[in-house]
Amino acid sequence: MIFWDKDLWGKTVKSVTFTTNILPSFYEFWQQQSQLQLDYVYLMQDNASPHRAKHTQNHLKELGIWGYFIDWPPCSPDCNPIENVWRLMKQQIRKRNPFPTTMENLKVAIQEEWDLITPEELTSLVDSIPTRVREVGLSYSPAFALLHHHRPVTN
Repeated sequence: MIFWDKDLWGKTVKSVTFTTNILPSFYEFWQQQSQLQLDYVYLMQDNASPHRAKHTQNHLKELGIWGYFIDWPPCSPDCNPIENVWRLMKQQIRKRNPFPTTMENLKVAIQEEWDLITPEELTSLVDSIPTRVREVGLSYSPAFALLHHHRPVTN
């Protein structure tokens, strides 16, 4: 798990800081998972501006992974499985006693909750995509079919 370090990298995520500080670890993870799966792992980003920026896209193309991103519809967080994972993790962290009050304790809590998520829970979220897509009124696109076909990668 990668945490954005505001003190070192700035308060907001920008394309240059994203490609410098996050992308190398992200790329390494993708390579490892693709080798473990004996197939390429397809990736998904939200439509945050650092992800859409030309600078980022150029870096992804240079690394040869641009084609492994699922073309995700904009403004569709209800259909994005990771948004549901974040929601579940936040619920669990709010229940903690004692509640994490320092940044270091919060990082530990986030990592612990992440580690508790099972592959079955992730698969269930992916399997629910067609239903959620219908509920929000989006048409079922090839991106959703691709995501549904490839199972989530878990550690």
